[in-house]
Amino acid sequence: MPKVYGWEHFTYLAVCIVVAAAAIFFVRKYAKTEKTLSIVMRAVGGALFACILWNRISLCIKNSNALTLIPDTFCGISSLILSLAMLIGKRNNIVFHFICYLGFVGGTLTLAYPDFIGQAASVFYPPTISGLLHHTVMVFAIILMLLTKYFVPTLKRWYVLPLGLCCVMTFGIFEITALGFNDAMQIFTPLLPDTVFTWWFCGALLLPFSYIVMLLFDYFLVWRKKKIRNEAAEQ
Repeated sequence: MPKVYGWEHFTYLAVCIVVAAAAIFFVRKYAKTEKTLSIVMRAVGGALFACILWNRISLCIKNSNALTLIPDTFCGISSLILSLAMLIGKRNNIVFHFICYLGFVGGTLTLAYPDFIGQAASVFYPPTISGLLHHTVMVFAIILMLLTKYFVPTLKRWYVLPLGLCCVMTFGIFEITALGFNDAMQIFTPLLPDTVFTWWFCGALLLPFSYIVMLLFDYFLVWRKKKIRNEAAEQ
């Protein structure tokens, strides 16, 4: 039976890190034009959509409930929204400025502690492997967008995160009250079992985390522009 921090977990993480590092290297080396980068991002978005769709369908079959097709967790809804934003949205579109923070925190926590990894005898059990893959591709996509500046955090769009979180929580309440879900968006149960990662804690964590990221990016951009101007003046 696969276990959190067991050999299957560590092997999966090691393989994913190597593959992700290689993919990022090749994208940064060969995706030199806007058109090529756009194609790459849409391909990654398509892969993420396929992973989250596979995960939801496998959960529908496991639970014998068609409503399970609708994402009811932070990570599930993040993967779906991010994949669609990458497929049909433009570079640095406004949706990225909320879903990337939510997806990165949720995806990283889940990959570090995938509590669902032991639900079957094999890590290749469809709900397990599809769950691992959609979290992995989501985190990879966000890192890739940051490194290629396809998504550029900025304080000018700080307002998008709280608005996006309000929409996600409202959707979770709808799932519970109208669709009869036992829980949604970690309203009743934490993101990780027996931890403080409830919806309100994740929200409180996201706000300062996103603010720091935005601040650092804005500072770096100002510093870089100033450096370019100084170099141009010296010449």
